[in-house]
Amino acid sequence: QLAPRDKFLLTWKRPYGVGAGLRNMGNTCYMNAALQCLTYTPPLANYMLSQEHSQTCHHQEFCMLCSVQAHITQVLHHLGHVIKPSHALAAGFHTYKQEDAHEFLMFTVDAMKKACLPGHKPLGGHSEDTTLIRQICGGYRRSQIKCLHCHGISDTFDPYLDIALDIEAAQSVNQALDHLVKPEHLDGENAYHCSFCLKKVSASKSLNLHTSSKVLILTLKWFSDFTGNKIAKEVQYPECLDMQPYMSQQKKGPLIYVLHAVLVHAGRSCQSGHYFCCVKAGNGQWYKMDDAKVTACDISSALSQPAYVLFSIQKTELERDSRPASVGREPRALGAEDTDMGATQGKLERGSCIKVPELEEHLEKSTLSSDQWKCLQEQNRPKPEFNFRKIESTLPSNVVGIHQSKYKSEMKKNHAEQ
Repeated sequence: QLAPRDKFLLTWKRPYGVGAGLRNMGNTCYMNAALQCLTYTPPLANYMLSQEHSQTCHHQEFCMLCSVQAHITQVLHHLGHVIKPSHALAAGFHTYKQEDAHEFLMFTVDAMKKACLPGHKPLGGHSEDTTLIRQICGGYRRSQIKCLHCHGISDTFDPYLDIALDIEAAQSVNQALDHLVKPEHLDGENAYHCSFCLKKVSASKSLNLHTSSKVLILTLKWFSDFTGNKIAKEVQYPECLDMQPYMSQQKKGPLIYVLHAVLVHAGRSCQSGHYFCCVKAGNGQWYKMDDAKVTACDISSALSQPAYVLFSIQKTELERDSRPASVGREPRALGAEDTDMGATQGKLERGSCIKVPELEEHLEKSTLSSDQWKCLQEQNRPKPEFNFRKIESTLPSNVVGIHQSKYKSEMKKNHAEQ
């Protein structure tokens, strides 16, 4: 067990209002927007505010978890200010140059996951399932090929931290998800070599989600792989999304995810444009976070943006966290017979105090002058060289998961027999 089981409360431990804005240090809107989305992801923020990691961290040099912990703590406790994000958070990225917010987001998430892993001994994939990031954002997808001659089945299970959706032929996120799980017929030159028939045969290939994550991250593929130009269309997305139709095992009742952050790209191509985000704070109010400028908005505004990345929390987990007593299922190791692929469920805890460390950061008072922003300050004021940019990619050929910037083509992998 690489992460504590009692720090993953999906509801805010206290009703935090909106925190600080972030200074743009030269085309760093991509970083600011991604960091704000992470800051207002409740289970991650709850863990960071507990200061659990910094008290036990053994990294001698740079640690992404410690840096993100310091950043989130500072943002949420400096309402009405504008702060300067640490340069260490953007190691390997450039200032005064267009960068991709999704690439930075997944680079940061991947670096936090690696910071959870002890470097002195090898660990199996199931041990990685118990890390902080995998418990919050991780799940498994199932790629299945069925031989249409002998009806033999080959299953491959791959971990994911985010799911990329092809929106070229879709008008909504639901249509993109329908396309994602639509079976593909393999025949002719694309015929499948069946290990039972020992020859190439016609087959059916399908992809489904096998285990669900607590926080669902959906990335919309706006940019062309060849030109980098942005698709000129609108794609609708709901506040509440039912993911049950896209699971490999159909169960009674819906699997609802509730939107809590929207990362937005405004522009015509991946080489130009601007990034900002809309987030739901701990007090339930939506805010538009545009670098240093922070303004209140409503859900209709959050749902009408050209969304690039969507962040949602599983509603069943939210309802469980809202009960008076702690409930939950213990994480367990996986065996070969496990069809569940060992999805980890965290035990939940309430009432722990938040310890805020003294942070020596450069703060700059916001130049915002609206009466509403001043009112929010008073109402919500709180009381008393890792230059590794590899993003994991383990998806089958019909979908991109944790992918590199601009959605470069991924490696096709052979399906192992189950």
